Amino acid sequence: MSSDRPEISIVIPAYNEETRLPRTLDRLVEYFGGRKGEWELVVVDDGSRDGTAALVERFLAGRPVGRLVRLGANRGKGGALRAGMLAARGRWILFMDADLSTPLEEMERMRPHFADHEVVSASRRIAGSEILEFQPFYRRFMGRCFTLLSNLAMLHKVSDYTCGFKAFRADAAREIFGRGRIDGWGYDVEILFLATRLGYRLKEVPVRWKNDPQTRVRLLRATLGSFLELLQIRLHDLLGHYRKPVDVREVD
Repeated sequence: MSSDRPEISIVIPAYNEETRLPRTLDRLVEYFGGRKGEWELVVVDDGSRDGTAALVERFLAGRPVGRLVRLGANRGKGGALRAGMLAARGRWILFMDADLSTPLEEMERMRPHFADHEVVSASRRIAGSEILEFQPFYRRFMGRCFTLLSNLAMLHKVSDYTCGFKAFRADAAREIFGRGRIDGWGYDVEILFLATRLGYRLKEVPVRWKNDPQTRVRLLRATLGSFLELLQIRLHDLLGHYRKPVDVREVD
């Protein structure tokens, strides 16, 4: 194991995030301060058509805190996350959304559970969580329907699949994301399904969360795609496709 391995890697998938990403990058530097060597940033440019990649390159210039992973074409959030999680070097690897919907401080609610869990997932739907700005009703309704259907399809119970703030111990991340096959919005269900299927201990932690009214997610398209991906997950499982990793990279 490398002696300069960071304690935690922060992975951010980014597709056309030129306008929202600067605030998030500045907040990361502010949050971690001068704790050089304790953290690593991995931004995955998912085939952006704007200046996302150039923005990240400028940010990292002179800052030895991370790297930019560039995908030649848009693969979807699941594909971008898989690339970033497998490229990260931290002992723990946390992925988050580019819009800071979950404040960075919520990471401190997760840390106490690192000792006895391999996967720690943020939840907006358990006691102790706080919604600072709600989604429109129709989005909340569709989200709850998706959670219910996902639990029925996966035969287990998770309160919140889609909160984009999840942490994985490095060895668990390698095994889980190395087996991942879903590139679209159903990736959240797939990775938590794989975590429990592989015997990793999952802890859901309540967090503060704020809806970003500027979200570009097309609800109908994402919802229909996610429902189809639930079927794909079950099919992959039944056919034994998850038995061995398909894209594992060595973790230092």
